[in-house]
Amino acid sequence: MSTSVRSAMMRIFILLLLVCAGSFAWESSRNSDMQPVTGQVIGTVYKGYRISYELQEQRYQFETRFGIVDLISGLRSLRQGDPIPLLVDREQRHAELINTLNGRHSITLSFAALLFLFLVGVLLSVIRGKSKLD
Repeated sequence: MSTSVRSAMMRIFILLLLVCAGSFAWESSRNSDMQPVTGQVIGTVYKGYRISYELQEQRYQFETRFGIVDLISGLRSLRQGDPIPLLVDREQRHAELINTLNGRHSITLSFAALLFLFLVGVLLSVIRGKSKLD
Protein backbone atom coordinates (compact mmCIF):
# COMPACT_ATOMS: atom_id res chain seq x y z
CA MET A 1 0.00 0.00 0.00
CA SER A 2 1.47 3.34 -0.99
CA THR A 3 2.12 6.07 1.54
CA SER A 4 -0.48 8.39 -0.02
CA VAL A 5 -3.18 5.74 0.35
CA ARG A 6 -2.12 5.07 3.95
CA SER A 7 -2.16 8.77 4.80
CA ALA A 8 -5.61 9.16 3.19
CA MET A 9 -6.94 6.23 5.22
CA MET A 10 -5.44 7.67 8.39
CA ARG A 11 -7.11 11.02 7.70
CA ILE A 12 -10.47 9.35 7.11
CA PHE A 13 -10.05 7.33 10.31
CA ILE A 14 -9.22 10.46 12.34
CA LEU A 15 -12.13 12.34 10.76
CA LEU A 16 -14.56 9.54 11.63
CA LEU A 17 -13.22 9.45 15.20
CA LEU A 18 -13.72 13.20 15.54
CA VAL A 19 -17.24 12.97 14.14
CA CYS A 20 -18.06 10.15 16.61
CA ALA A 21 -16.69 12.17 19.52
CA GLY A 22 -18.53 15.31 18.40
CA SER A 23 -21.85 13.52 17.96
CA PHE A 24 -21.45 11.82 21.34
CA ALA A 25 -20.77 15.18 23.02
CA TRP A 26 -23.75 16.80 21.27
CA GLU A 27 -26.15 13.96 22.12
CA SER A 28 -24.95 13.86 25.74
CA SER A 29 -25.49 17.61 26.03
CA ARG A 30 -28.93 17.37 24.43
CA ASN A 31 -29.99 14.55 26.77
CA SER A 32 -28.60 16.08 29.97
CA ASP A 33 -31.68 18.27 30.55
CA MET A 34 -34.12 15.43 30.00
CA GLN A 35 -36.03 13.88 32.86
CA PRO A 36 -36.39 10.10 33.15
CA VAL A 37 -39.99 8.87 33.36
CA THR A 38 -41.67 5.53 32.90
CA GLY A 39 -44.12 5.25 30.06
CA GLN A 40 -46.60 2.58 29.17
CA VAL A 41 -47.26 0.91 25.82
CA ILE A 42 -50.86 1.65 24.88
CA GLY A 43 -50.91 0.30 21.33
CA THR A 44 -49.00 -0.51 18.19
CA VAL A 45 -48.51 1.39 14.95
CA TYR A 46 -46.73 0.36 11.78
CA LYS A 47 -43.32 -0.98 12.93
CA GLY A 48 -43.61 0.84 16.24
CA TYR A 49 -45.59 1.60 19.34
CA ARG A 50 -47.88 4.21 20.81
CA ILE A 51 -46.60 5.16 24.25
CA SER A 52 -48.25 7.12 27.04
CA TYR A 53 -46.57 8.85 29.96
CA GLU A 54 -47.33 11.35 32.69
CA LEU A 55 -45.33 14.52 33.34
CA GLN A 56 -46.27 17.25 35.82
CA GLU A 57 -49.71 15.71 36.31
CA GLN A 58 -50.43 15.88 32.56
CA ARG A 59 -50.87 12.78 30.41
CA TYR A 60 -49.11 12.70 27.03
CA GLN A 61 -48.69 10.14 24.29
CA PHE A 62 -46.52 9.73 21.24
CA GLU A 63 -45.71 7.22 18.54
CA THR A 64 -42.24 5.89 17.92
CA ARG A 65 -40.38 3.29 15.94
CA PHE A 66 -37.49 1.36 17.36
CA GLY A 67 -34.04 0.99 15.87
CA ILE A 68 -32.34 -2.29 15.05
CA VAL A 69 -30.31 -2.22 18.27
CA ASP A 70 -33.50 -1.77 20.32
CA LEU A 71 -35.22 -4.67 18.58
CA ILE A 72 -32.25 -6.94 19.22
CA SER A 73 -32.15 -5.93 22.89
CA GLY A 74 -35.68 -7.15 23.61
CA LEU A 75 -38.00 -4.24 22.88
CA ARG A 76 -39.48 -6.26 20.03
CA SER A 77 -41.69 -8.26 22.37
CA LEU A 78 -43.48 -5.36 24.07
CA ARG A 79 -47.19 -5.80 24.65
CA GLN A 80 -49.93 -3.39 25.58
CA GLY A 81 -49.54 -2.27 29.20
CA ASP A 82 -45.79 -2.97 29.41
CA PRO A 83 -43.67 -0.26 31.09
CA ILE A 84 -40.95 1.42 29.06
CA PRO A 85 -38.20 3.84 30.20
CA LEU A 86 -38.32 7.30 28.61
CA LEU A 87 -36.44 10.58 28.66
CA VAL A 88 -38.61 13.68 28.33
CA ASP A 89 -37.66 17.33 27.98
CA ARG A 90 -39.94 19.50 30.11
CA GLU A 91 -39.73 22.48 27.76
CA GLN A 92 -39.73 20.70 24.41
CA ARG A 93 -42.37 18.11 25.05
CA HIS A 94 -42.21 16.73 21.52
CA ALA A 95 -38.62 15.51 22.13
CA GLU A 96 -39.33 12.20 23.88
CA LEU A 97 -36.70 9.47 23.72
CA ILE A 98 -36.74 5.83 24.63
CA ASN A 99 -34.19 5.57 27.44
CA THR A 100 -31.93 2.98 25.84
CA LEU A 101 -28.44 3.23 24.37
CA ASN A 102 -29.86 3.49 20.87
CA GLY A 103 -32.45 6.04 21.93
CA ARG A 104 -29.94 8.29 23.67
CA HIS A 105 -27.06 7.99 21.19
CA SER A 106 -28.50 6.91 17.84
CA ILE A 107 -26.40 9.30 15.74
CA THR A 108 -23.20 8.30 17.52
CA LEU A 109 -23.99 4.61 17.02
CA SER A 110 -24.54 5.24 13.29
CA PHE A 111 -21.14 6.90 12.94
CA ALA A 112 -19.51 4.18 15.08
CA ALA A 113 -20.98 1.56 12.74
CA LEU A 114 -19.59 3.48 9.76
CA LEU A 115 -16.19 3.63 11.48
CA PHE A 116 -16.33 -0.12 12.14
CA LEU A 117 -17.15 -0.85 8.48
CA PHE A 118 -14.29 1.40 7.38
CA LEU A 119 -11.85 -0.45 9.67
CA VAL A 120 -13.05 -3.83 8.39
CA GLY A 121 -12.54 -2.61 4.81
CA VAL A 122 -9.03 -1.41 5.62
CA LEU A 123 -8.15 -4.69 7.32
CA LEU A 124 -9.47 -6.72 4.40
CA SER A 125 -7.49 -4.64 1.91
CA VAL A 126 -4.33 -5.06 4.01
CA ILE A 127 -4.85 -8.83 4.23
CA ARG A 128 -5.52 -9.05 0.49
CA GLY A 129 -2.44 -6.97 -0.23
CA LYS A 130 -0.26 -9.27 1.89
CA SER A 131 -1.68 -12.40 0.28
CA LYS A 132 -0.88 -11.04 -3.20
CA LEU A 133 2.74 -10.50 -2.15
CA ASP A 134 3.13 -14.16 -1.13
